[in-house]
Amino acid sequence: MPDDPRSAAASSKPAADPRAPLYATLFESNQHAFARWLAGMFALSQEITQFTQSRLQEDMAVWSMLATCRSPEQAVDCQRRFAAKLADQYSDEIAKLSRMMMSIAAEGLTSLPQHAAAPPAAPPSTEAAQR
Repeated sequence: MPDDPRSAAASSKPAADPRAPLYATLFESNQHAFARWLAGMFALSQEITQFTQSRLQEDMAVWSMLATCRSPEQAVDCQRRFAAKLADQYSDEIAKLSRMMMSIAAEGLTSLPQHAAAPPAAPPSTEAAQR
């Protein structure tokens, strides 16, 4: 049937988008950037897990040390040393996590090609195409 609208629609092909190569490049770049980000976040997660595990072990050890204290002065000294070590370790860990986050962000941005930052050109208008 020549007048069947379904056959006419099936035979007509949409015009190729001239921006398709740019979109393919952007898609590939984004995949690469995401893979690097994911690897960085995995490393960050591992660091947090290791630090937490280490801190929990040290916290439990302090309870054992407190149980051996024979005077209030010894207990206060034990707690003071624990608090000082805890503050140093948390401070160091925050600095380390901050460096890791900055590295993840920098790697993600540098993995994108320069042309990815420019917005894609607008497709030609139908008016201009008809001229």
